[in-house]
Amino acid sequence: MPRLNIGGAETYVATVALGLKERGFNVIVASGGGILAKSIARQGIKHLFLPIRVNATLAAYLLEKMIKKYRIDIIHANSAAAGIVAIKVKQKINIPVVYTAHGVFGHNAKEMTLNDCDQIICVSEFVRQYAIKKGFLPEKLVTIYSGIDLHKFQPSSKNAQVIRNNIGIPEESFTIAIVSRIKNLRNKGHADIISVLEKYEGAKDWHLMVIGKGKGEWRLQYYVWKNNLRNRVHALGHIVNVQEVLDGADVVVLPSRFETFGLVLAEAMAMEKPVVTYAVGGTPEVVQERHTGFLVEKDNVDELYEKLSILASNKALCHVMGKQGRIWVQENFAKDVMMSNIIEVYMKYLR
Repeated sequence: MPRLNIGGAETYVATVALGLKERGFNVIVASGGGILAKSIARQGIKHLFLPIRVNATLAAYLLEKMIKKYRIDIIHANSAAAGIVAIKVKQKINIPVVYTAHGVFGHNAKEMTLNDCDQIICVSEFVRQYAIKKGFLPEKLVTIYSGIDLHKFQPSSKNAQVIRNNIGIPEESFTIAIVSRIKNLRNKGHADIISVLEKYEGAKDWHLMVIGKGKGEWRLQYYVWKNNLRNRVHALGHIVNVQEVLDGADVVVLPSRFETFGLVLAEAMAMEKPVVTYAVGGTPEVVQERHTGFLVEKDNVDELYEKLSILASNKALCHVMGKQGRIWVQENFAKDVMMSNIIEVYMKYLR
């Protein structure tokens, strides 16, 4: 992985690495470092520094050295940049390469070399179909949904008021959470959800928990200050274990312009929170409309407000959708299901 800071792909890498260790695999993670690299190292996963984005040829040379030193049998690459480096190594020493496509790919000649991977795991059926249209071999593509560690994501109503007291949110206020890297205010929909709080009379008492950091953070702070929302928008920054604060929210929202899967939606449902998201990319595969949350037309802020209003006026519905959401995650997005499917892919080449 190029870097191991916070994000859906990064969380996936950490979850898979720990899952492999639990199942007796000797697993090593190679990346440019980051917060999650330190976290998994504390849990007994060996981490090696690999400058993937600095120079692909150099990274391939170093990766080959690591593989020989630690007698590695298979590479699992995450991100197109990591996959391209892995293919360079495969061409030299013929080691099996599995690549997980966290996003759409195949947009240039370099990305098309990923067709040389032994297997490509797609995080949603949307990604798989997109890859087929781009010319990737269907027999190499398999959809395996990202998994949630349900032992880690355990909802607790007892924590809700403690979290709200710590943040400064009144006990009965309808509270929304958005969990995402803040690259800017448009990509993940921060501007849309803040405009809901600003423009709609019915949302004048709602509160928003913003979890995440990024280059757009200062724009967010300015927008909040400019619109006099500082008492209702609570920027919590980067939180590694997001489940520790999600108990304080009534609903989780993700009005992204594009998502290949939307891992945070599954995490929110595991915490028994209804979710509201734009119906883009793979999100319709994650959310059961009107059962675990609502799918909204992209960029339709009026509809976004309308669906949130339904939940704000009906706490019982929030509770029911939340319960249904956790069951849905247990059946479709559990870590154990994902790990079994990934290991099945590995074993085709490890035999």
